[in-house]
Amino acid sequence: MTFELIHKPTFTNQLLAIPRERIGQILAKIEKELRTDPSPHDPIKKKLHGYRGDVYRLRSGDYRILYTYGDGWVTLLGVDGRKDVYRGEQLVAEEPDIPIRAIPSVDNWLEPRQKALMGSAAPPAQRAPEIPAPERLPMMLTPDLLRRLRVPENYIVALCACSTFDDLFAIQIPEYLRDRLFDNLTATDPDQILRQPSYLTGSIEGLLQFTEGKLTAFLLQLSPEQERFVMRALHAQGPTLLKGGPGSGKSTIALYRVQALVRDLASIPNPRILFTTYTNALVTASRQLLETLLGADIGAVDVRTADSLLWKIANPDMKTYRMASQYELGEIMATALATVRFHGDDLQQRAQRNALAHLSPEYVVEELLSVIEARRLLTVQQYLQAGRPGRRVPLNVTQRTALWRLRERFDEELQARSLLTWERIRSMAADRVAAGDGPTPYDAVVVDEAQDLDPSALWTLTALCRTPDRLFITADANQSIYGAGFRWSNVHDELRFSGRTGILHTNFT
Repeated sequence: MTFELIHKPTFTNQLLAIPRERIGQILAKIEKELRTDPSPHDPIKKKLHGYRGDVYRLRSGDYRILYTYGDGWVTLLGVDGRKDVYRGEQLVAEEPDIPIRAIPSVDNWLEPRQKALMGSAAPPAQRAPEIPAPERLPMMLTPDLLRRLRVPENYIVALCACSTFDDLFAIQIPEYLRDRLFDNLTATDPDQILRQPSYLTGSIEGLLQFTEGKLTAFLLQLSPEQERFVMRALHAQGPTLLKGGPGSGKSTIALYRVQALVRDLASIPNPRILFTTYTNALVTASRQLLETLLGADIGAVDVRTADSLLWKIANPDMKTYRMASQYELGEIMATALATVRFHGDDLQQRAQRNALAHLSPEYVVEELLSVIEARRLLTVQQYLQAGRPGRRVPLNVTQRTALWRLRERFDEELQARSLLTWERIRSMAADRVAAGDGPTPYDAVVVDEAQDLDPSALWTLTALCRTPDRLFITADANQSIYGAGFRWSNVHDELRFSGRTGILHTNFT
């Protein structure tokens, strides 16, 4: 029987800290001893006592691999130096089955006798409460160790200066880095590790690539709740929406949805599936995870950021444009405000200029880009009638009319300086697709983290899906996309999810 390997984050966090020359030996031991028979029937595999779950350790030289197993699977919990496996309260099975901390201390047994000998004539002097000394780190944080743990260079100097846990808590670092450091600085607690999410390890080669920096992520093992949403409404008559907060696994479900779509489209010659996410880092990780899921079928999937696709559509000749910086946008707005000529007679022009006096230039730039441009409002009448969910300041007709004229002047300045904004690129792409000048539609489209997209971008991705039933969208349930009062159908007529919306309620982080 061959066992499937899965692992917890603590295992990979600790694996990174091990010197590279020892990693191969450890991984080979895992493959040899755990892949076919993880039961503790020989001297190098022992059961640990004192834990709620069944926890075992595998010896590999000076290192110990903690694991548990069940029907067809082995879960790797941690890997650490021999001295570290025995930290904490639990012992291996061949040792006395008594938690060390359960043995009473004898330090104070003589204290009552000493007090009696001293007599009770004078009460003891009141002592100020002792302030415990900060707990020192069990090891020095060195540049070599931190680099093995994939700590970015800009944090290394500050972390190397830490000598206590208080120092470590005081440094502002990403939470995943803090977890990685604490997994290597504190005693391994399998009871806590067992509650962490599980990831599909795949081959031992994948773990080796991870330690070498060639593999950036592993697939989350889906819970029963998550598995249900992979196939949800796969053959329905419209698009499917999956909402969930951070840590709910919605992005992983989106990857498994791609796998389901590839299988469903197997009868179509050369199917094309688009998977979009928000950042280049997520693109790299998503492509690696899809390669694990799809194997040779990965060629059917176009994995990219939405903006990279929209840039290609908006700029088919790949001309070189420069994107306006925030400073340049401020300069252009100042020029536009100083030189704009409003429509109407003198009184009407004065009213429009006064209508903008209470709006900050930063707010005006945001209104022009995130409302008018991002939502592809093509006429002043459309802007006058448009809802503005998420915008804090209500605007009357005079203000909107003035902003529309200011937007025209603002655009003239942008063009004069040969500058573009991402909002403009996205709306240009939407215009080309709407005119029939876009790429050939995809057979299926999966959009991850849709709440991070402009409406114009989401419109384009929807329009690029050949049939709406093969459109799958994830969004953050904790964010009302584009603000209160937003309706998906306001972006595209096809975005109607009645009966095809799922909500993930469990956070797995």
